Amino acid sequence: MDKQKMDKQKVVKTYVTDKFFGKGHWFTKLWQTLVAILFWLGVAIPIYWTVSSTLLINNTHFLHAWRYQEGRTLFYFFDRFFIIAFIIIALVVVISTLHNNHRVKQHIEKDVQYDPERLAERKLKIEALYAERFGMAAMRTNIRHYTVTPEQNLTVNEIHDLYKTEDA
Repeated sequence: MDKQKMDKQKVVKTYVTDKFFGKGHWFTKLWQTLVAILFWLGVAIPIYWTVSSTLLINNTHFLHAWRYQEGRTLFYFFDRFFIIAFIIIALVVVISTLHNNHRVKQHIEKDVQYDPERLAERKLKIEALYAERFGMAAMRTNIRHYTVTPEQNLTVNEIHDLYKTEDA
């Protein structure tokens, strides 16, 4: 159990680069959480005020921000505007999100999470094994039909053992 915990900590230390989700960084976590809560309140409060003072005016369970008729008349006068504005804003948000996701996936520099030299060595080793067992790569990729004899079959851990000799 303790070894699993150590392995998990090693993996987290290797792959987690976000300060919010990493260990420590309490000021960053506190600051980002407070900012998120404040901005969500900035979204929720105006919506609550508008809905409670217009659509729910007859419901006594809600605190109404304003009760005068001019506000309700103005709200219902602009209802089409609000609906169209909501649709346009939703479209802009969705398009911006898709554009940002595309930029992140295609254009932002990515950290390499593996050792490229070790990968190249492994590719050479596996290609040598395949060439020995099944023939050269050019022949393997150009042939239409190939029958593997039982002697050519790979054992369950053969590739794993091939890489293990590299690590030793």
